Amino acid sequence: MRYVFLTVDVHQQQNSVAAYNSNNGYLQRIRIVSDDESRQSGDQNECSKCEDLQQQMQGLQARLQEMERLAHHDVLTGLPNRRYFIKSLENRVARCLRYGDNSALLFLDVNNLKKINDNHGHGAGDLALSHLGQLLSTHVRQSDFVARIGGDEFGILLDNLDGDEVERKISILLDRISKSEIQYQETALSLRVAIGYCFVGPRDTVTELLSRADAAMYAKKDAGT
Repeated sequence: MRYVFLTVDVHQQQNSVAAYNSNNGYLQRIRIVSDDESRQSGDQNECSKCEDLQQQMQGLQARLQEMERLAHHDVLTGLPNRRYFIKSLENRVARCLRYGDNSALLFLDVNNLKKINDNHGHGAGDLALSHLGQLLSTHVRQSDFVARIGGDEFGILLDNLDGDEVERKISILLDRISKSEIQYQETALSLRVAIGYCFVGPRDTVTELLSRADAAMYAKKDAGT
């Protein structure tokens, strides 16, 4: 396409010139962009690029936060998972060694989860676990720590309680769980659990603590309490 430029009509059409298009024989007007307009347009493009980049960064940050949450929380119950629980237990051991802080480790196992799954399906079992997680979170202090550490196992860390206080807390939890019903479709489900515990010592390892609490829980389960 070829243009032959003619006169500039600055009064009638500002910032434009008349040009003859030799290809089609028509007179066409071509807009001329000033330096100020060019700079303004460039600034607007840069601002748009900055806004796009900021939105992308915010999106990435949100995804990273969600990935971090999923790495430390159980998807079904929303509670901290085993990895997070182990870190919190390690922290209790360190505080016990340094400051003499007192903490108890509770192990809770759902005795009849398999029966619920077999009789009513895994949807019922998932609902029961989610319900139990909420119930446990509701009946401990804000400073305590509740996690789902296995398929039907939950761990609880109680701070600054003596033996009698821990026993009372376990009795309360057992009472609340036994009286709680879960409505699944047209069936009312109930849970039976066993809870064992041990105290955190300054020289304990996480493996030793988990083993002791697990053994205490199975002792309660075998005793039917």
